[in-house]
Amino acid sequence: MLGAIRVLIAEDSKIISGMLNNILANHYRINVVSLVNNGIDAYKSIVSIKPDFVVMEIDLPLMGGIELLKLLKKENIQVNILVMTSLTKNKDLSSRALELGALDIIYKPRNVSIDFLKENVLNKIIEISKNNRENSLEFVPESSIDYSFNFLNNSNKKVIDESEKTEIDKFDDNVRIIPFNQKQVATAITKVLKFKFNTPKLVAIGISTGGPRALRIMLPSIPSDFPLPILISQHIPKEFSSSLISSLQDICSIKIKEATLDEELMPSVVYISPGDKNMGIYMDSAGRLKIKFYPDTEKKFIYTPCVDYLFNTIDDVLIDKAIAIVMTGMGNDGTEGMIKLHNHNNLTIAQDRASCTVYGMPRSVIENKAVHLVLSLYDIAEFLIQYMRLKIR
Repeated sequence: MLGAIRVLIAEDSKIISGMLNNILANHYRINVVSLVNNGIDAYKSIVSIKPDFVVMEIDLPLMGGIELLKLLKKENIQVNILVMTSLTKNKDLSSRALELGALDIIYKPRNVSIDFLKENVLNKIIEISKNNRENSLEFVPESSIDYSFNFLNNSNKKVIDESEKTEIDKFDDNVRIIPFNQKQVATAITKVLKFKFNTPKLVAIGISTGGPRALRIMLPSIPSDFPLPILISQHIPKEFSSSLISSLQDICSIKIKEATLDEELMPSVVYISPGDKNMGIYMDSAGRLKIKFYPDTEKKFIYTPCVDYLFNTIDDVLIDKAIAIVMTGMGNDGTEGMIKLHNHNNLTIAQDRASCTVYGMPRSVIENKAVHLVLSLYDIAEFLIQYMRLKIR
């Protein structure tokens, strides 16, 4: 099957394995190359068949999902792995799977339906494959967006000369250093200063599929004394938001916490929305910025936490004193709010296509001309650090 997406299914439930096989195999772009029911056979099939994707239950017999991921990492075997796990268990294992290179976690409800598997497995495979295919081509951007600092080559890697590599200044010994493109960040700083934005009071991030991995790359480079609060709306089930926060705090210098109702926003703190709440902000009578939640009992939002709700409340309260960032994710959540923030002279940023797991959300805000900058995942933290140093001099 020329050009097909080759998928291996590793699932010990015959019912779910059969459902997955029927859904995936019936799609014209997908070829299910193997079905296995244990970790050892999954490993052998990955080595011999070399699939494009593996859809894997984390609790496989003979060799569990974590052991399989460890082995693949040790042997430097690269494959896109979507891990499936129950909503009611394995919180810590899910975080560990992301650390070991799993592309995303699919949280199975008690009763798995065909519609659930289509939305969370089939659609993700198609969208991620589409993103990877586009990244393999030379990117000629729309003329309305300034990408002059967004360098890509045909092999989907950032063009970083060894002479351009540097390290983020250490604010303390706990900051994990990652390389960034010094020229790219400097060019972005120069360009954004021309807009003469007001000094921001917070950073807001909307993120979805591929988010836990992206946050594990970006947030460790944010120093413990970063002068703004950072609010993150990550599409994630409520059972796993606390696990995500714990895994991030283990590798970050800046404080990471779950947002709580009516708490005052403080600098040098990252607030992550609980998985079952739509986080926004309000200003009290004393002028303090605080957290609020919208219950959405009428189900008017497709996603919870809702990025649009966060961005819209920031637009209502701060008008023109925020930085908004849309990162990897499917769909278009955040576009409506980002357009408002952009139009009201807030600094708006989208993650670039090359560093996204799924380019849906960033693509949407870019196509709607709602961004001032497009930055690689690996450059966002350093840009924020340098930009804020200039703004608070």
